[in-house]
Parts: sequence; structure tokens; C-alpha cells
Amino acid sequence: MKLFMIKSLWISAVCIAVSISADISGVGIAQTNKEAKKEALADLSQIIKCEVRSSFESRSLENESSGSSSSSSNIKISSNLPILGADVTFVDRARKVEARVGLSPQKVNELYTKKLQNIKKELESIESEAKKTSLSSLKLELYSDAYSLLKEYDRYESVAMILGSKLPSRPSITKSKIKLELAKLNSHIDTIGMACTVLAKSFKQKNIYVYPPLMKGSTTVSKFGSVFVQKFKPNLKNVKNLKKSSYILVGEYVLTKNIMMLNYELLSRKTNEIVASKTININKKAYEHIETKPKNIDFDALLNSGVISSSSLKVSLNSNRGSENLLFHGGEEIELFVKLNKMGYVYIVGYTQSQNIKLSYLVELSEGSGDSRFVKFINADDASRWISLGKFQVGEPFGVESLQVIASNRKISSLPAVAYDEKSEYYVISKDIKKALSTTRGIKRIKSNDVELSEDVMSFTTMSR
Repeated sequence: MKLFMIKSLWISAVCIAVSISADISGVGIAQTNKEAKKEALADLSQIIKCEVRSSFESRSLENESSGSSSSSSNIKISSNLPILGADVTFVDRARKVEARVGLSPQKVNELYTKKLQNIKKELESIESEAKKTSLSSLKLELYSDAYSLLKEYDRYESVAMILGSKLPSRPSITKSKIKLELAKLNSHIDTIGMACTVLAKSFKQKNIYVYPPLMKGSTTVSKFGSVFVQKFKPNLKNVKNLKKSSYILVGEYVLTKNIMMLNYELLSRKTNEIVASKTININKKAYEHIETKPKNIDFDALLNSGVISSSSLKVSLNSNRGSENLLFHGGEEIELFVKLNKMGYVYIVGYTQSQNIKLSYLVELSEGSGDSRFVKFINADDASRWISLGKFQVGEPFGVESLQVIASNRKISSLPAVAYDEKSEYYVISKDIKKALSTTRGIKRIKSNDVELSEDVMSFTTMSR
């Protein structure tokens, strides 16, 4: 995909893998207390996401070395994580309000443990009822509810695990078992239109921002996701602007031989807690002529694993539509934002993958000459603020675009070598994108107490209308 620059600039962030034993906090700066608190909660959720992702990766490496296996490393971690029992403080600044949302493990651990216990009891009750009934329609409803609850359990367990909460034993019912049971039951949903109608009955709230559904384990949208969300939106009281929404609706699907299990969750923008959820089965004939698997899923998984981590330097990348489940069509505008928690330097590597082109490149962040064009300095006054990197317009070729931002507390003096390509107008690092990724990730081998590095990744899909 080619992004035509209206203004300039991109950025991405790195997470730090540190066990959380002390209080953690997120910072938000905005015009009002309400908006500042919302930004601070989002910041806190992003920090916890980094910790969860790093924890799962570390555990996965341990399992590989010992010859054991773990399914938890396959969980796609979202930044829409639930926050319970947070304390909020406000500080008035010049024409702005700064909110700091603090989370004390000692204070909130009991809340997360109790929440997990309650969800587990509900799952046990559903499993018991499903075993007793002989009605296929009731079994379908019960197992669909169980699947949604298990996804909710995973979200709370992810946060509780990092906070050091006492975790109850996992529910006896598993997603694999539910998938097998649902596959046995007949589903009468045989068109996408019918699926949209059935799902919409569970989400009657106003001001919903709707995201396209993703295939489980992926961060990019398939053709099916694009088609589905366009047909789904008219059935809901949706808004086009994420900032004006009260809720977000996120979906995920799993494919079996003859059906698709599609789950949607309605999340509160204030707390990220699940307000409503629904899982349905869709007959294969409804989607058999539409591509359901996203392109370049292998590289997507590689890019989102092994991120560079730092203990105190944190950077986040966002867009005018958020940072996940992103789909843009030709002609639409993308506005990008970056936030670094303290003074530092960043550079951005882009990865373009389409039917006709596959390459990695450095993004120009400013005018000038030499390496300075690709490096952006974030000063102390702009720390913890979302800084607009400008607006970009989506154009051909369409495909998957990924942005990897590297941040450092020291001036960046060594960048990947590039060659300007007149045809594509990119400063190309390599046409072997996996090789380019190893080049940028290679700097994590630096071992120094005073050098901090951090990284973040954002991927999105572009399509013609």
C-alpha cells in the first residue's frame, strides 16, 4: 500500500518486560478531566498489554527450552484490557488537565481474583446446564455464551497474572471443547446478512464504533472482515468517529471444517469492561467464496513477537481509529499519533506487503539531509502527550501495512542502510522483509544500564472500495 503524505511523520513504541510489584500508572493530558482520565486509562491499559505480551513470550521461550508447550503464548493480547479499582488524580496545567490513573496491586488483586472466580462459577453452571439439556437450540445458546465468557476470563486473567493476583484454577471447559460441541450443532445462519441481523439484536446501545472481525491470532483484516463490517454497521446505532463513541465493538472468528464461530464483544470506552457479547455459528456456504484468512499472516505473527523491551522508556503509536483491528479503504485519510513517556528519539520502519510489492523502508520524519530525516526528537515538554504525526491518504497498491517504531533515550547514530527507489518512492531497506526485521531487532542485543530501547507495532489493511 502506498500512503500519500498530506503532512508528515510516523512513530511506534517498545514495551518493557518487568514483573509488576509496585504501583503502576498511566498518564493522560487533555482539555477536560473526563478526556484526560480516558487517555490515562488507555495509557495504563497499553502498559499492562506490554507486560502481558512480554510475559507470554518469556514463558514461551522457557517452554521451548524445556521441551514443554503452552497455549497461552498464542493469545493475541489486546490493549482493551479491563481496569478495576484504579485511583485517579488530576493536575491543572496551562490550558490542559493532566490525569494520572494509578493501579496498586495490593489494593486491586482481590478484585481481579473475585472477578475470575465469579466468571468461573458462571461457566461451571452453563456447562452443567448444557450437559442436562437435549434441546439443540438451547445447547447452541449455552455453548455460545460459554465461549464469550471464556474470552472475558482470558482478559481478566491476563491483567491478574501480571499484578500477581491469586489465580483460581482454569475453568474445566475449554475453547477447544466448545468448538467441538458447536460444530456438532446445526446452525441456520447461512448468509452474511442474516448473521448481521442476529448479532445486532444483542447490541442495542447508542454511539457504537464498530471494528471489522479478525481471524483468531491475527492483527490484520481479511476480505471477509471487510465485507462483514460494511454489512453489519447499518444494523447498529454506530458512529463514524472513534472519539465520539461510548462503546467499541470488536469481533474475532475461528474456522472449523463446516462453520465459522464468530464472537463480538461490546466494550465500554470508560473501563474496557465487557457490556455485552454474542457468539454465533455461520454455515460455510455464507462465506465459502470470500477470502477468510488474512494475507501474510506468518510475517504478522513474527512482527508481533520478540519486541524490544525497556524498563522505563515507553512509546505508543495510534491512529484516528485506534491501534488495532484497522481497515482503511482507498482515498481515506489516516492521521497518526505518537506518545513517548519521556524525552527521547525515535525512528520508524514500514513494511509494505501487497500482491505486487513486498519491501521494508525507513519513513521520513522531517525535512533535511542524511540520517536526520529519519529520526524524530521528542522533547521533555511533549512527553506523555499524543503528538500528531500528520495525515496520510490511502492509495494503491492495497494490502497490509505495518509500522514498527524504535525509541531510545540516547541519540540514534546507527540506522539500517537504505537506497532510494524512484519507482516506489520509498527509502528501501530490503525487499526481504524478514531480513529487514532482523536488522532492526538486532539492536536489542545492546547490554547497557544507561541505554534504554523500546518498540511498538501497528498493522492495518487497505482495500479498494
